[in-house]
Amino acid sequence: MVARPTTPELPTVHRTEIDGVPVFWHDQPGRLNASLIFGVGLAHETFLETGITHLVEHLAMRPLRTSRYDNNASTEMLHTSFDVGSNPATVVQHLRRICDSLSDLDTGPLDLERGILMAEERTSEGPGVTSWLPASLWFGNRAYGLAGNVQVATVRASAEDVRAWCARWFHRGNAALVLSGPPPEDLRLPLPDGPRGRPPVAPPFTLPTPATTTVPNGVVGCALVDWTAAMGCATGVLITRLTDRLRHGEGLVYDLGFDHQMVDDRRAVLGFGTDVPDKHASRVVEAIRGELLVLGEAGPRDEELAADRDNLVEQLTEREFAEYRVFDEAMSELTGWSSAAGHQKEVLAGVDPDAVAAAARELAANLVLCAPEGRVPRDLPELPGSPLTPPQGREVKRAFVGSTAPRGLRLVVGEEGLTSYYGGSPVPVAVIRFDDVAGVGVEHTDGQLPILHVSGLHGGMITVRPGDWRGGRALVRELLSRFPEEVRFDAPDAMRLFEQS
Repeated sequence: MVARPTTPELPTVHRTEIDGVPVFWHDQPGRLNASLIFGVGLAHETFLETGITHLVEHLAMRPLRTSRYDNNASTEMLHTSFDVGSNPATVVQHLRRICDSLSDLDTGPLDLERGILMAEERTSEGPGVTSWLPASLWFGNRAYGLAGNVQVATVRASAEDVRAWCARWFHRGNAALVLSGPPPEDLRLPLPDGPRGRPPVAPPFTLPTPATTTVPNGVVGCALVDWTAAMGCATGVLITRLTDRLRHGEGLVYDLGFDHQMVDDRRAVLGFGTDVPDKHASRVVEAIRGELLVLGEAGPRDEELAADRDNLVEQLTEREFAEYRVFDEAMSELTGWSSAAGHQKEVLAGVDPDAVAAAARELAANLVLCAPEGRVPRDLPELPGSPLTPPQGREVKRAFVGSTAPRGLRLVVGEEGLTSYYGGSPVPVAVIRFDDVAGVGVEHTDGQLPILHVSGLHGGMITVRPGDWRGGRALVRELLSRFPEEVRFDAPDAMRLFEQS
C-alpha cells in the first residue's frame, strides 16, 4: 500500500508585541528587513482627499532618506509601509526615527512635497487597467474605486489637514511591524496612542451581470466574486488556458495580466486582460467566454489541479514567500479579515475540482467584458456608465467651430444633473447628479471662463469646456452656481486637458 504524501506546512510566523504594536517575524538568514505598516491607504480617503496619505508618507520620510542603506516607503490601497533593510542597529535606529517623525510631523516642506508628488504623477503610468477598472465599475469614485484617481490632495490639502490625517491614522493602535528575524532587544516603537482602524465599509454597486462595456483598446474581464481557494485556482487555470490559446496557438497576444483586490473579508474585485489590436479584440473576447464555459462545465483537468498545488509547494521554501506570510498575518491583524493561510492550506490539501468548476460558473455569471466599441458581444447587455438613473433635461448641441469634444458625443443638462451619451446609443457614458458630486476640478485657462471636470461619487467624469458646446459659456456659469466651494479644487496637472478655453 502506497502511503499518501504528507501535506507540506506553511512557514511559521511568530508574534509578539513592542510598545503596544504587534510584531510579526519569520526566521531567515541574512540582513534584517523591517516594514512598519499602518492600516491606512487610498481606500480610506474620499475623492477630495485622494493622495493625502501619500503626502504624509513623503513628509514623514523626508528627514530619513539616505543612500547609506536600503529604505523606502509606499502607499497602497489598504496600508502604508515604511521599509528598511540593514544590520539590526541601523534598522532599530531607522524605525525609531520614523516613529519620531510621524509623532511630530513636520509640514514645513509641504509645498516641496506637493511638487514632488505632482512630478511623480506626471511621469508615472499609474496602476494597470486590470487593477483600477474593476474597482471603478463596482465602487465609482469612492473607496477601492479611487485606485486610478488623480491625487487631489496635492493641490487641496492644507498643512492642518495633513497633520490631522497623520494623527488620525499613524499611531500604535493602527500599526504592525514585520521583521525577517527576531526583534532586536533594544527595538522601540515610540508612537502616539490611538484606536484601531479598519477598512472602509463601502457596499459595491449592484450591477446587471454578465454584461459588456467599451474601453478604448485591449480586452479586459472584470468581476466581483467570492475569493476562495477554488476561485484562485479557477482564475489561474483560465489565465493559463487563455495564454496557451491566444499566444502559443493563435499568436494574438504576448501575455495576459491579472489582478485582484479584496474589498471585504470574503469578496474581491478581479481583472484580467491583454493589449490587442482592435481587429483581434473579438477573437480574444470569444476565447474568454469559450474557455470559461468549458471550465465551468467540465472543471479543471487533473494536471491543472496538480500544477496549482505544485506551484504553491515550490514557493514554500523561498524567502519571498516567508516574507509574504508574515506580511499577510500583519495585514490580517490590521484589517480584521482572515489571512490567506486558510486558502493556502486548502490548496496544499487539494482543491475540490467540482468547487473549481462552480467558481468558474460564478465568475462567468458576474463578468463584465470590456472591449473597443463594436467588438463586444451583442448577446450581452451593455453596462451603463453609472448605476444612477440619468436625469432628464435638454440636449446641448456641439459647437460648429472649435469644439474639441469627440464627434458623436452628446450632453444632456437637467435640473438634477448631467448625462453624456455617444452616438445614438441610449446607454449613458456617464451620469453626474448634482446631489452625487464627488468633486469639481476647475481648470483655469487664458480664456474668460474655466473648464470644469465634474466627477460623481457613483463614478464617471464629465468635462465641460465652454468652447465645446453652443451656449457653453452660459452653461459653465450655470454649473459653477450649482457647485459649492467645498467640492471645487484647482485641477492638478494630471487632470488638465487643454491650454485655452
